[in-house]
Amino acid sequence: MKIGITTGDINGVGYELILRTFETEGMTTLVTPVIYGSPKTATYHRKNLGCQTSFQVIESAEQAKHGVVSMVNCFDEEEQKIELGKATDEGGAAALVSLNRALEDLQSGKIEALVTAPLNNSTIKLANNEPFRGQTRYIEQAVGEGKKALKIFVSNNLRIALATDKMPVAEIASSITKELIAERLVILHNALKRDFFIDNPRIAVLALNPRGEGKEEQDIIQPVIDELFKRGVRCMGPYVAEDFFGTGNHEHFDATLAMYYDQGVSAFKALALDEGVNFTAGLPYLRTAPAMGVCYDQAGKDTVDELPFRQAIYMAIDAVRSRKNFDNERVNPLQKQYVAKRDDSDKLKLDQVTDDED
Repeated sequence: MKIGITTGDINGVGYELILRTFETEGMTTLVTPVIYGSPKTATYHRKNLGCQTSFQVIESAEQAKHGVVSMVNCFDEEEQKIELGKATDEGGAAALVSLNRALEDLQSGKIEALVTAPLNNSTIKLANNEPFRGQTRYIEQAVGEGKKALKIFVSNNLRIALATDKMPVAEIASSITKELIAERLVILHNALKRDFFIDNPRIAVLALNPRGEGKEEQDIIQPVIDELFKRGVRCMGPYVAEDFFGTGNHEHFDATLAMYYDQGVSAFKALALDEGVNFTAGLPYLRTAPAMGVCYDQAGKDTVDELPFRQAIYMAIDAVRSRKNFDNERVNPLQKQYVAKRDDSDKLKLDQVTDDED
């Protein structure tokens, strides 16, 4: 399958992650990579790293061949000014060109999924002078077709989704509404079934307040959980984050919905270390990314670990296959009866997750 790959910030570790990933023997037997970038910039990074990865330059994703690393030349100019480790407008402009070209091919079906390298939001200059609010939001607006994106951080069986993304703490409580929580839980439930091929997923919902005794839990979160559970979404909670993760109860669930960014991401990074993937759920098109930033301090030093990027590619491959299998099952509904079901008796054990008094 063809997987599109953006190069991110030319002054960060994007090119390095890509080149090191495909230096590994056998990667091109799993996937046909289509990189959207600058051949000259790639050559610069390859020489700087002493990397052996070779690639063919193509003009369109249709020209990509299996077993070969292909790069779509997205730039007409002779040279890009590379300033390793620095945030520059040129670095941001190059990242946006790469992303836009890849999204065009994703929407037209020339690639089956997209893996994005890290970029710096502050260096992206949009034509309408609006601030660039991250790749997930940008992709949602560009190819989402009116659907809402949900950010899920994934590492093996650990999946933590975010009800709200990065925002000032003072705005979080007012953003937590019944409509938002219900929307996020339904997207998460559907993604677990279709993108991760989990037939009867179990979802934990975290409380907003430290002891889980606020009006948000009583008036908003709990009623939504109760209603959606009746409708077949196996969501439970709300659980206090400290005790939930501290006692390992997250291992009983297929995914967890956190109420805000720091609540979910801090726990994820503590548990997943450096192997995390940022998975974009809820959209018609698949996108993954390594759960890491541009790492200016490591740019060009050959010290960054490419494992998160490699995992993002693996996850994109798995998700494409999962969607196909899920959709194929429903072409012939009679096949569904042979899919293994979980024993609902485990709900009794999960209901015993409690918050310790202190």
